[in-house]
Amino acid sequence: MNPDLQNLKELQAADREIARLSQEIASLPRRVAVIEAKLADSKGRKEKASAAIKAGDVARRKFETQIQDLQLKISKYRDQMLAVKTNQEYKALTSEVEFAQQHVREAEDKILEGMVAAESLETDLKKAEAELKAETAEIEKEKAEARLRTEIAEKEMAEWKSKRDQVRATITPDTLRHYDRVLKLRGSALAEAADHKCSACQVMLRPQVYNDVRTNEQFIICDSCHRILWYDPARDAQPAKEEAAVPAEAGPTNV
Repeated sequence: MNPDLQNLKELQAADREIARLSQEIASLPRRVAVIEAKLADSKGRKEKASAAIKAGDVARRKFETQIQDLQLKISKYRDQMLAVKTNQEYKALTSEVEFAQQHVREAEDKILEGMVAAESLETDLKKAEAELKAETAEIEKEKAEARLRTEIAEKEMAEWKSKRDQVRATITPDTLRHYDRVLKLRGSALAEAADHKCSACQVMLRPQVYNDVRTNEQFIICDSCHRILWYDPARDAQPAKEEAAVPAEAGPTNV
């Protein structure tokens, strides 16, 4: 095989591995970001439950303060009732007491509702905390695996880049320039010739060109996609498909 052609095959294999590893390394930060977002969602549920509990505590203290103020008013009104001299004044103070007592009952109802809600919120908080703890452990494990995979991929890429540089040094400059130009344009610079076609662009090759490619001794370029063509000799070792035998027609039978 033409030395440049063999080296180009090795170069293309190295470039493909480098491209694959580059994509893998680039995808890992995105994977970690998804993991972080998942953890942030769990933290958000816990914080929401905690905030609701705190808000309930603030509301309960507010109603307790309101009840204390109302009870002071009721006590004051009842003291005043002992000193009134007319039924009208007594009825007015009685109305104030009843009005204050109604507000006390409403505040007590609010406190009771808050206590019931608090029980549900405490359950939600414990559930969110348990989920967060479990997810944190799992996510930290996934992040560690992602960091390890990044390190491995970066090490592999460094090895492939070193190999690529070594192979490039063995290829003639003109051939290398053509390879780089087609690689940038097409994504690949070599194509196998098979069944009288360029396997990349599927354009038929002239018989003489195909025969020349099969020797792997010449630097032949596809007229259509400009990839460098090569041939796998293993194809010649494949047994040809046997044609199905056509049964002969029976002749006339002599009587």
